[in-house]
Amino acid sequence: MRHLRPVAVLSVAVLFAAGGAAFGQATDDCASAPALKSYGTFPFDSNGATTDGAADVLCNFFSNQNIYNDVWYRFTAPETFIVEVSSCSQTALDSKIAIYGGGDCSAPVIACSDDNCSLQTKVSFGATAGQTYLIRIGAYAATGFGSGTVTIGALPLLGDLTDPSTGIRYVATTATTWTASQALAVALGGNLVSIRDQAEQDFVRSNFGNLGGVDRRIWIGFNDAAAEGSFAWSDGTPAKYTNWNPGEPNNSGGVEDYAELLGSNGRWNDLNDAGAGFPHIAVIELPGSTKNPCPADLDGSGDVAAPDLGALLNSWGTPIADLNADGDTNAQDLAIMLSAWGQCL
Repeated sequence: MRHLRPVAVLSVAVLFAAGGAAFGQATDDCASAPALKSYGTFPFDSNGATTDGAADVLCNFFSNQNIYNDVWYRFTAPETFIVEVSSCSQTALDSKIAIYGGGDCSAPVIACSDDNCSLQTKVSFGATAGQTYLIRIGAYAATGFGSGTVTIGALPLLGDLTDPSTGIRYVATTATTWTASQALAVALGGNLVSIRDQAEQDFVRSNFGNLGGVDRRIWIGFNDAAAEGSFAWSDGTPAKYTNWNPGEPNNSGGVEDYAELLGSNGRWNDLNDAGAGFPHIAVIELPGSTKNPCPADLDGSGDVAAPDLGALLNSWGTPIADLNADGDTNAQDLAIMLSAWGQCL
């Protein structure tokens, strides 16, 4: 049980303390990078920073493998999901971002990106709940310095629904090829959706077939890539139910190994890996995820206490300590913090 501390004993000085760097401010020194345990938007300032990270082949863009004048965050994933880190529209710096597969400064680079949104950057990586990752942001050029913010959040989804009758969670994303969609599904901890019966067919079509008012073509997990004519689900589900269009699957041109669900009529069709040029979405089936049980613990100390309150007040009017995802740190976030006061359990 949570042990609440009486809020009344907090002094006015504590309640309105500011001072010091903003909560989550990136540091020049990797070893002292601030600990972040929730999604949010966090400040950085590389003016006067040095380059202490090494060049890496994954950061090779425009014949440059390094990130200059770098600053660092230490991020612990609140859930198992794809995390996106972005400086898009948040800085004038020609920025470059790398992700390291651990919280130690000797951890390897697992993802890196440059110039995804004009001269700014976003990079995504598969995160595991409770695992810590280093985030390094800096300049493309040795002469580059600047300030701004970085947003760390879950990969934006087109849809996220749980079937209350089964407890199965489904998410929808924009998609390119079938194989890329399946690879993303695996990175998320799942697979492209497997349709077991008419009830699941109806749920998927009714919720995703006309998503956003657009008639969708949906990649599903059914494929015969391993053996022509022997369709199987990518997660190993027994293939007891099908809903093919008349005359399908027909393996037109000898290259159609992957199944789509047509939002227009709910029927299935086989296509090539590229989807024959038609735009697709991917519906991914997940076992669920573990959310951060204590988002008000801003400093990652294991309890919600005066330092967290000071950080929240210091971030007032900004999105930096936004606990209810409304884009602003305000009275609603203060109420959430006070209701969570005490040890995180």
